[in-house]
Amino acid sequence: MSRLPTLVLRWLMFSLVWWALTDGDASGLVFGLAVSFLVAWISLLLFPPSRYLIRLQALPGFVLFFLSRSLLAAFDVSRRLLSPSLPVTPGYLRAVLSLPEGAPRWVLANTLSLLPGTLSVTLEGNEIELHCLDLTQPVRQDLEYTQARVAALFGLTPGQREGDG
Repeated sequence: MSRLPTLVLRWLMFSLVWWALTDGDASGLVFGLAVSFLVAWISLLLFPPSRYLIRLQALPGFVLFFLSRSLLAAFDVSRRLLSPSLPVTPGYLRAVLSLPEGAPRWVLANTLSLLPGTLSVTLEGNEIELHCLDLTQPVRQDLEYTQARVAALFGLTPGQREGDG
C-alpha cells in the first residue's frame, strides 16, 4: 500500500478512536482531527506501509487460534503457579524464522509475547529469541505452528520469503 492511502486510512482510524474516547462530543472535533492527523503522520514515519496485508477472511481463524492457545497456556501457567511440585525449566530458545521481514515477523513476535509461557526477547535478521517458562514443553513445535498461522493470516505459504511469488 502506498503512503497516501495508508496515511488517510490511519488518520480515519485514529479519528474514530478519538471520537470513541470523547463519546462523540463535537466540541473537540477540530482538535481531534488535527491530533489524529499528526499521530497518523508520525506513525507513518515510525511504521512505513508494509507490502504484506492481513487477509480479512483469515482473521477470524487467527483470533480463534490465539484465544484458544491463550486459554490453554494461561491454564498451564496457573497450574504451575498454584502447584509448586510441577516442574518449571525456564530458559532461552533461539530459532530461525521462515516468515519474510516486516509485518509478518512483528505479528509473530508480538503474538508469541502475548501467549503465556513465552516472551519474545530479540528479533534480529531472520532469528527470534524467546524466553520460555518451560523448555521441556514442545516450544519449538508451537513456534512453528504459530508461524504457520501467521503466514496464513498474511496469505503466505509457510517458508515464503521476500521476493517469492
